[in-house]
Amino acid sequence: MENVIRLQNCHKRNITFKQAFFTRGMIDDSIPLKQLSAKGEFSALVNWARHELPKYEKMDLRADMEGVVYQTTLYKDDRQIRVGEVARKYGPGAIRYDWLPGTNYYSLTLREIQASMWRADIINDGKMRGQEITQEMMMQHTEMQRGETSGVMSTISRVPSIRMREMEKNRWEVVLTEEERELIDEFLEI
Repeated sequence: MENVIRLQNCHKRNITFKQAFFTRGMIDDSIPLKQLSAKGEFSALVNWARHELPKYEKMDLRADMEGVVYQTTLYKDDRQIRVGEVARKYGPGAIRYDWLPGTNYYSLTLREIQASMWRADIINDGKMRGQEITQEMMMQHTEMQRGETSGVMSTISRVPSIRMREMEKNRWEVVLTEEERELIDEFLEI
């Protein structure tokens, strides 16, 4: 319950993410996440976000309060983590994540966190429809997702990332390669 309230205070910018969760220590970071309690799992994810989340990336985070699952998005910039709006995701009886058996703090990646949430969403949606989701059904959903996202991922990988450098405080300049400059010039001439 207190985790959701702290996330809401971060969203309202009453306190920073670091101030809210500086006391969240992990008991043992080699224990698989599937074996941790809800509090231990949340602590591991908060610590991972503080220390391992790449700069300028975002991550969805789930917590429960009295059996209800809430979700927010964490945005990491250069120096701090901003917390998005905390919204109710699922009612009582829902799961937050569905971790693979060997996943622990050291093996966590942003992709694994997203995949775990995606698997939990499938299980929760099945529960709401009264279905029991089997491992075979989960594999079919995973294969379908890979097929749907493979085209999107190949398109995304071709889009170059924007590189910027800070000129002065709060003043940035976009860094372009010579090839990018030529493409822009060619586009503007047409």
